[in-house]
Amino acid sequence: MSVINILHLVNDFSDSSISRIILRLISNIGLKDVCWHIGGLNGQGEINREFSRLEAQIVDFSGSGVNNANKGVREIREYILSNEIKIVHTHTPRTIFSAFLALQGSPNITHLATKHLLTSSADRKWGVLFALMDRLSLYFPDRLVPVSYKMYQQIITQPGVKKSRVTMIRNAVPNEQFYVPEERAACRAEFGLPSNSIILGYIGRIQRVKRIDLLLEAFSQISKVYPSTRLVIVGDGEAKPQLESYAVALGVSNKIIWTGFRRDIPRILAALDVYVQTSSNEGLSLSILEAMAAGKPIIATDVGGNSEIIKNEVTGLLLANGSVDEIVKAASNLLNHPKLMEHIALAGLKLVQNEFSLNSMVAGYRHLYDTVLSEKTP
Repeated sequence: MSVINILHLVNDFSDSSISRIILRLISNIGLKDVCWHIGGLNGQGEINREFSRLEAQIVDFSGSGVNNANKGVREIREYILSNEIKIVHTHTPRTIFSAFLALQGSPNITHLATKHLLTSSADRKWGVLFALMDRLSLYFPDRLVPVSYKMYQQIITQPGVKKSRVTMIRNAVPNEQFYVPEERAACRAEFGLPSNSIILGYIGRIQRVKRIDLLLEAFSQISKVYPSTRLVIVGDGEAKPQLESYAVALGVSNKIIWTGFRRDIPRILAALDVYVQTSSNEGLSLSILEAMAAGKPIIATDVGGNSEIIKNEVTGLLLANGSVDEIVKAASNLLNHPKLMEHIALAGLKLVQNEFSLNSMVAGYRHLYDTVLSEKTP
């Protein structure tokens, strides 16, 4: 049986939904007939050891920085040709553009791009420029893979995007790994969290688009009414120092635990009572799916694919505009109604078990890999 060489091209090796999806694809598709290559445009990071443990080939393309763009594209192209890569799988606008340039003159190599998010102009500094680049990037890959139905609809309605190029594969998680209630007491003890306190939590990248500032403002109000409530924020990102200072200004820094990057996410989820995500934009949030798989009630903004996961007051509380008042109202609703909290948590757990099977996601990508390979075979 011949081995297929597949190169995943990523911005960096930081812990993110992109990294976790690739890790799960490698773990579940395996090495029998696929040789996995992971190329990072920004070199090393905290997750590259996980890729190495799975016997993926790690390559640093950091020469593809802004000042060395041509050199970086040459490096990528030379690597693709020398390693007989058949599929280049990209995940961001930057990697899409890099792969497109590197693959010029190589029609027998497939460029497949997963669209984890469609950038909004409000997501970041220079957001209008990034949103424009994101829309332009839709036209370069051979195949596009949106991770939610809403994103699928947005993509196929773009002028000139052929529906035949677009295959939706929804994100999913290994459900059985996240339900570990037996870890609750030990994790709370590690962080010094009182056993009888209500713990709110967020897990993910600490970036502008996640609007953690709104969560902090809401928590400052919640903690006045429920003084024993605590907030746990897991993850790293460029906005973290500013947000830590903001928590001090709000007078709630002594009630917030910033854990930084953690690998034991199921254990931390076990310690939480409510998972809160106040993002201004999402694709199909792995963090929400993981919290549901841990049996936690969800409060989240109605953005991206969140409405495909959350039916309001059934599998979570969906916030129409993500205002501070809405967050406070939703949290208070759960804290005042333990039965509602229990009902939502159970419904969310059943939903993710029944409709977001990791096997289904992996099978979708495996089928797509096989399909594009057959299309390129003379």
